[in-house]
Amino acid sequence: MSKDEVIFRRFAPADTDNVWHLHTTASQDVGVCSPEGTWGDDLRNIGEVYIKSGGDFMVAHIGSDFAAMGGLKPLDNDVVELKRMRVHPSFQRRGLGRRILRELESRAVALEFKQIVLDTTTIQVGAQRLYESTGYVRRREGILDGYAVIFYEKRLTGRDEFSMPGK
Repeated sequence: MSKDEVIFRRFAPADTDNVWHLHTTASQDVGVCSPEGTWGDDLRNIGEVYIKSGGDFMVAHIGSDFAAMGGLKPLDNDVVELKRMRVHPSFQRRGLGRRILRELESRAVALEFKQIVLDTTTIQVGAQRLYESTGYVRRREGILDGYAVIFYEKRLTGRDEFSMPGK
């Protein structure tokens, strides 16, 4: 394994501290600070919230560095919510967000979900560009946890969708 090779894998309980650190570091970097209380409880219980519920949670390493993460949380048999997608600030602008998004979408297809939904804050312009350039459609705007957010969705039709130009 080279020091620049990206390794994607499923979350393991030993990742809990790294996940929390990446979440807070990446969130603060874009000016989104989590409110006190239960807002981050899903990250303290990833096995139950994401994996045992029928979704998944992926992490990415570059060498020994914990570089990116994201989760799939089922809403029903057909719809999964993309949650907690983060890329460490020192690894941003290298295509890693696009790569972990593709990994999560492929995993959603393998789990037989038909649609992904997500939200991102209006101040996260880079995230908006990523989602829109990969086929996500803005559905509405609203307020969530005190932040102005944009809600997106994308239909999943199969693995071939991910290899088409512009998707």
